[in-house]
Amino acid sequence: MIGVALWLCPKTNTPVYDKLTTVMSSLNTLFPGQPPKFEPHITITTNISIDLDDKAKTKDDVDKILSASAVAMSSLPKNHESLVKVGKVNSQRKFFKKLYFEVEKDPNLVSFARIIRELFVIVPQDIEKENMKHNPHLYTTDSHGNTVKRRPSRRKSGTPPKVEEFDTTEIQRAATYKAAEWSIDEYDPHISLVYSDLWPIHSALWRNINSRVSDIDWDVDWEFNVLKLVLCEGDVNDWIVLGSVDIH
Repeated sequence: MIGVALWLCPKTNTPVYDKLTTVMSSLNTLFPGQPPKFEPHITITTNISIDLDDKAKTKDDVDKILSASAVAMSSLPKNHESLVKVGKVNSQRKFFKKLYFEVEKDPNLVSFARIIRELFVIVPQDIEKENMKHNPHLYTTDSHGNTVKRRPSRRKSGTPPKVEEFDTTEIQRAATYKAAEWSIDEYDPHISLVYSDLWPIHSALWRNINSRVSDIDWDVDWEFNVLKLVLCEGDVNDWIVLGSVDIH
């Protein structure tokens, strides 16, 4: 499950954006079944905690996360030529990593991903788990067997349910270590080129892939960034950009 993801994208109409979209469109034609189209991006993290049930809260969450993410990225040390260093083309069995450019695990990129993972994935998830223990009456089970928060009653009468408060200090402390482990063991920055179920990729197709990639002059820098929060549910073509912010 991807849920809401934070993407690092090149700005439109920049050399790197144009070259990536060109090669992605070209490679798409080599795979059967019309693979879905999507923007060039590096996923910073998935499963970001956002309230999607209330439009006003969704907007508040999106604005808060993008603002904090922009500050975090702008605060990274300026001790490197480029945050994004593109490597070779690779492939995996997974649909979402069928064909992709490897991206070097630049310490600043990894540090940024770790911060976002800690603040907007691990801490909210772990606080929610703890809340389920302290306040089980606030939750119910949906038709799929998942534990979900009860919707507030529309009736104005009656007293609101009692909520037991609890200390989150230890949760936040542990989240720092969890995020650090994730950034080392699991975070795998890459630029997806094609989403497909095709497997394996035979040698003749690989020759075509390498030929089309090598036709592009990749001597360009990824230097103008946009951060986007994307709701990645259902078909890829139905994914929704919830909000974005330019990084100057």
